[in-house]
This record gives sequence, C-alpha cells and structure tokens, in this order.
Amino acid sequence: MKKSVAAVLTAGIMAAGVISSGLTVFAEDTEEKTYSVTYNLNDGNAEEMPNFQFISADMKGMTSYDSRVYVQIDLTLDGKDGYKLVSDCYCVENGKRAEVGDDTGIGFTMTTTAEGTYTDNGDDTITIDTPEHVHHDMFTDTYSIQMKEAAGMNVLGNTEDGSYDSDDLPEMTSMVPETVFTVNDKDEIVTYNYLHPEDYETEETEDGADAAASDSAAAGNELIAIPSDDEQTTFTLFDNGTYEFYFASYDVKDNGTYAYDADSQTLTITDANGKETKSEADGDNVKFHYEYSESDQLTGDFTVEAAALADALK
Repeated sequence: MKKSVAAVLTAGIMAAGVISSGLTVFAEDTEEKTYSVTYNLNDGNAEEMPNFQFISADMKGMTSYDSRVYVQIDLTLDGKDGYKLVSDCYCVENGKRAEVGDDTGIGFTMTTTAEGTYTDNGDDTITIDTPEHVHHDMFTDTYSIQMKEAAGMNVLGNTEDGSYDSDDLPEMTSMVPETVFTVNDKDEIVTYNYLHPEDYETEETEDGADAAASDSAAAGNELIAIPSDDEQTTFTLFDNGTYEFYFASYDVKDNGTYAYDADSQTLTITDANGKETKSEADGDNVKFHYEYSESDQLTGDFTVEAAALADALK
C-alpha cells in the first residue's frame, strides 16, 4: 500500500498593513491495492496452499489431486484501514469454468466475501482482523453435490445449498479468522497463516487412528476394476465379497457386497441400504447400472467382457 502526501504552502501576504502568516495544508491521497493468489495443481502450488481458504470446506486435498479445481483469493485494501476479501473455489472443465446448471453437472459455487479492518505491518505483511461482515454462496450440481460429504462442505453445520450471511448468522465471521498475509511488489499473495495458529492446532485422535487401521484391515484384494462407460466412475470387486463404487473427481466412495453366479454370468450387487442390482447379459458383455446409495443423482453405467469378469471371479 502506498500513500502520497501533498503539501501546499501559502505565502504570507501583506494587505492593509496586516501580515498573514504562512498556512500549510496537507491533503492525503489513498491508493486502493489488490493482492491475489490462485492455487491449482497445474500451477504447481496446490501443496503450498494453507489448510484453510475462508470457504465452506478445506479444499487443499481436492486441489492437490484434481487439476480442474481452483482456489482464488483476492485481498483488496482501501488504502485507509478497510479490506475486502474474496475467496472463490471453482472447477474448470474443457478450458472454461463449469457453472451450476450447465451440461457438465460438476459445476459448483463456493465463494466467500468478507469486509473488515486491517493493519499494514510495514514488512510486506498485512494482518486482517475478524471481519465485520461475511457472505458465502454454496451451490452444487448433479455430480458436484457428492463433493459435500467428501470435502465436508458446510456453513456452521448447514449443508444445504444456498446463500449465507453474517447478518443472519453472526457466527459466520469465524470463517475468516485473524490472518497474516505475506505479499510482494508484484501484487501477489505469497502465503498466509493464522495470526494465532496455536488456536487451530489439532491432533489425530486415537479413535480416528484405530478406525483407519480397521478400515484398512477390512479391505480385500482387488479382483477387477471396471470403468464406467463415460469413464467418470469405477466399480471395483474385491476377493472378500465387497465392492467399491468410486467417483474420483470428488473422492466419493460407496461400498457394499456382491455375489456372482457363474452359470448365468449374473452379478448381483447389494448396496449399504440393502438395495439389489442385477447385471444383464449383452452379447459377449455383462452390463449393469449403479446408483450411489446416498443419492440417485450420482450413477454409473458399466460394461465388462463376460469372459474377463468370469475369469476374475473364478
């Protein structure tokens, strides 16, 4: 942030025998400045992104493995003491931003706008205070809705799509904690961190570690992985009679059990709700349609060679 000060000196004048003393007037010009950063796997900086982005979920994990996901943060300073922070997470498909309602079904909106006061520390760092106002938009689409569970999307525990505002939910100001930004002379945000990081330190609980170990022990050995016809999802069969339906774009998994009848070459799938799906023969192939157990909006159509399936499950 730069400030310029203009000094205007009016010379003393003599009039009617009266001498007027010099008067100095200071006028201050302020300059608005915006610092920005965009995190993306293709830019090579996704791993450098802090574990909070001022939005309704921590998107570091997803941004680190899916090159279509971007997080852009803009910090605008008014040159006085006010800031405006905009954090925007979005998906790019085929070279353009995927929008909610378009034909991709993977568009989503996660955008936070916050206003408050800041301090320029004079050493290329800027500290923003807890905001006076926060607004967040969270909207998903046919496929991106599955990201909610995977990424833990929520606003103060609310998972419904919608616009949220601190005028209605004052606690939303916690989405933008006191933060120190490091910036450079290229108008870039180099990095940022909590002003009081000790308040946000967490450790993995023993229960969490035990649960992870249990899940690992319960997993069987992969017999065959079947890609969906549109290559968006994968259906994997394991040797312990379980399966995993996986939507890689948003790290969504669904598990259940299966049975295979070699005589009829029929695969029977039972999901977590007890719903059964049976495959059908189609010439030399076996086909089946799968619906995610938590939402029929996420589905997959699968085709596998009958001989390959029989060989994997013999």
